[in-house]
Amino acid sequence: MARSKSKALRARLLVWFLLIPLTLAAMAAPLWVAAVYALLWILAASIEFLRLYIKPFKACHLVFLLGPLLIWFYTLLLTPYSFPGFLFAAFLAQICLWVLFFAAKPVLLLPLLVLPVFLGFLPAHFVLIKQEVIKQNLSYAWLIFPFVMIWLCDTAAYLLGSVFGRTPLCPKISPAKTVEGLFLGLIVATGAGAGFAVLFVPELSWWSGGLLALVVALAGTLGDLLESAIKRERGVKNSSKILGGHGGFLDRIDSLIFGVAVYYYLHFLIQRL
Repeated sequence: MARSKSKALRARLLVWFLLIPLTLAAMAAPLWVAAVYALLWILAASIEFLRLYIKPFKACHLVFLLGPLLIWFYTLLLTPYSFPGFLFAAFLAQICLWVLFFAAKPVLLLPLLVLPVFLGFLPAHFVLIKQEVIKQNLSYAWLIFPFVMIWLCDTAAYLLGSVFGRTPLCPKISPAKTVEGLFLGLIVATGAGAGFAVLFVPELSWWSGGLLALVVALAGTLGDLLESAIKRERGVKNSSKILGGHGGFLDRIDSLIFGVAVYYYLHFLIQRL
């Protein structure tokens, strides 16, 4: 148990001292740099997702990355076609590839159709929010808001949950998470969001910043639980071992995938208020 907690702590230290500065720097860079950085992470996470379902996984199965890549083409290319149009094309591509490779395994069709949404449509909002910030000439603070709030909530939930946690949140999915940890993590994120708005986003009232942080952090937690459910269903602890005791690429971005997408649409709502 102590060893497991030590690994979890090292994973969070890796995030705070390496991945967070690298991600924030990438998001501050020109659009194409941020897009390439995010795309590399998503491709690595997509391969991990495919390996959870396709066994044995072969190099030819990388062709199933076409689905999420089609979604990313929308964010990077000037095109008259709509986002739903690209999503439909991704679904169609995945179905055709399933027929070519796994027609005898209908159980694989659903995961292959989920992939363009889970690791295409949702994380594509990393690029879309960057584009929107540039388009509206907004400050860098608007861009990094969801990243900071999700990381703060996750870290606070882990540290405070380790001390005060008594009630398991979802014991069959994520045994380490507690109701108390989640509650305290959300409180920290809400307070941080209010303070962040006052200090760095004057266009946003303190209560709007707190509410926005609360919803984004909650969405990030749901994303984390969803990925945990996928791993439990596949009978694995981590999406891969490529980062050693820190798991895989998908393990490190599961919260951000949902949180940033929710933030993108809340951002538009706030702009209209």
